[in-house]
Amino acid sequence: MKKNLVALMIAAATMAGCSSTGSSEVTSAAERGLDTETLLATNTKPFIAASEIPQGDAEGLKSQLLNLKDGDELIIPVGQYEDLGQFDITASNVTIKAEEAGKAWLTGLVQINLRGNNIKLEGVVFTDGGPAERMGGIIFRGNDNQLVNSTFYYFNDRYAYEPDDRRSEYPKTLWIAMYGKNNQLVNNTFEGKHKRGTLIGVQKAKGDETADHHLIKGNLFYNQKHNQYNEFDIAEAKRYNSNSWEAIRLGDSKSSIYPSETTIEGNLFLQSDGETELISLKSAGNVVRNNTLIDNASMISLRHGVNNTVENNVILGNGKRFSGGIRLYDAGHVIRNNYIERVMGTGDVRGGIAINTGITDVANGETLSQDVKGKELNKQATPYNVTIENNSIIDSRQNFLYSDKRHRVSLYDNSKVTTVFAGTDVTFRNNISYAGVSNSLALKGNDSIAALVNPTYDNDIYYGPVTGTELHGKVCCIATLNLPQRRMVC
Repeated sequence: MKKNLVALMIAAATMAGCSSTGSSEVTSAAERGLDTETLLATNTKPFIAASEIPQGDAEGLKSQLLNLKDGDELIIPVGQYEDLGQFDITASNVTIKAEEAGKAWLTGLVQINLRGNNIKLEGVVFTDGGPAERMGGIIFRGNDNQLVNSTFYYFNDRYAYEPDDRRSEYPKTLWIAMYGKNNQLVNNTFEGKHKRGTLIGVQKAKGDETADHHLIKGNLFYNQKHNQYNEFDIAEAKRYNSNSWEAIRLGDSKSSIYPSETTIEGNLFLQSDGETELISLKSAGNVVRNNTLIDNASMISLRHGVNNTVENNVILGNGKRFSGGIRLYDAGHVIRNNYIERVMGTGDVRGGIAINTGITDVANGETLSQDVKGKELNKQATPYNVTIENNSIIDSRQNFLYSDKRHRVSLYDNSKVTTVFAGTDVTFRNNISYAGVSNSLALKGNDSIAALVNPTYDNDIYYGPVTGTELHGKVCCIATLNLPQRRMVC
């Protein structure tokens, strides 16, 4: 479905060409079957009421889990198993499987630490409770482990959730933490995360500098919301309480200089509105491809780390406020063959593709370092040596954004840094930016504050208003609505 969708949409945009200065009409998402309701109807598991699931023997199940031996298979009977608490599974080469998928419920407080290797957990549901400890309901500690065809459903309850006394900060509680190597999340559903904390966090153990090679594939993410418990009501704490609501985070700032080489592939994200960052890359060498993102007030964010690839994704904002496409910092990335339409984010962070400013002088070889005050790894690395090619961005508020953002000193210090640097040595090739409706910009920049340094353009097409910057180089066609069009030789 996805390849045909992209082909049709690009054909429609390019057929309009650069010969018209009129506005286009936007076909609604529902008419195309690309709204949340339509996609949920074909991508969700059957609903099972709690009344249909009897109470199970929680004590007996926990005993079986704790006594698993290498090579065992455990079938979990239909039932609700309450308050299993924190425990480890140390056996390897084991399968733990629901007798009937979706009818083995782990409720109350639970945290399963998968410390063995080659463990497969299949068909279980985490609901009517929450993680027994803030790192999640499941923690992958070993290698080659899998969570398959399982569900986390409104798993937000029973754990302590109050602002602390130090600075009125709410706790950050994950649903899943992934350590170890070669672990997989495949064909699961994650619905209704409504409290602060990343849904899935890929972590590194202390001292680990090696690649992770995890796979997150074929999952549904739906209805992630912030501020459902009035976390933003504390004005002086709103800035940091509105942080750490990502659906997926690969790494963190301190480990961002190391590779993760994790793949996020073929997932569906619907109405995931946790924060600006939906998928947050904070490590190197990752691939985000073939995902579909619809109706999300959030973006794919290359926040820390180098040499990441974002390709073949479909992102439809459907006119939703705060929706966005892809934003980037740091070096060596490839952003290619993505289709982005009707994302409505404005300002200096959100856009179809947003090239942020950084605080490192990359032209003179400066990088972030924990050893340099003010340039620590949690700061903003200037985009450098990035390739952006074969993308189509259609009728968004800011199809391309060359940001002029001046950054805060830290998450907890609202003062601003004195100097920022614009993206450097960015290559644009074979992109289409089509802004054919009102309140849409083909490109927004601010050359007076942060002009891109040494950008190159090869066979790009820009249709619609361009503001705050000049396009240079080999641009195929520039047309400005309501003004005579300008052409450059390709």
